[in-house]
Amino acid sequence: MTDLNVYFSSLSDASLDVRHAAVEKIAAAGRADPGTVVPAVVSELRSGTLDTRWYLGRSLVKMGPDIIPLILEYAEVEKDMDIQKYFGAVLASFGEIAVSPLVSLFSSSNPMARGMASAALERLEEKAVPALIEAALGDDPQVKLCAELTLTKLNIFDYK
Repeated sequence: MTDLNVYFSSLSDASLDVRHAAVEKIAAAGRADPGTVVPAVVSELRSGTLDTRWYLGRSLVKMGPDIIPLILEYAEVEKDMDIQKYFGAVLASFGEIAVSPLVSLFSSSNPMARGMASAALERLEEKAVPALIEAALGDDPQVKLCAELTLTKLNIFDYK
């Protein structure tokens, strides 16, 4: 954890090379031990500056799609919309592999998680459409409504 703290503090260094190196070190640590590193990065996201948050988000992306379940767990309970936006950007960066997990957040009791999932799916555009149509035609009223609203944001109205 001491190394992580050094890397976290390096994210605000004046040197772009130092910041980029710190992102790579955090990402490598996260690939090796996501159960320890992802929680530490999320904690830093909550207290970081706008600049450091961007680099922390990049480090999460560079950890790869294996962290999707961990990010979903945090998104499920997160109440800060700014942090949710980072989660959405990270998840959307994984592309099609994140579509189904994002749609699953439509059944969340946390409205911020549902909103983040909708925004992330909107960013994925055509990659998300088949799963959104399937959800919009499903039986769960909350999931159906979220999917329909997301499809509407994508200007897709004729899917029934």
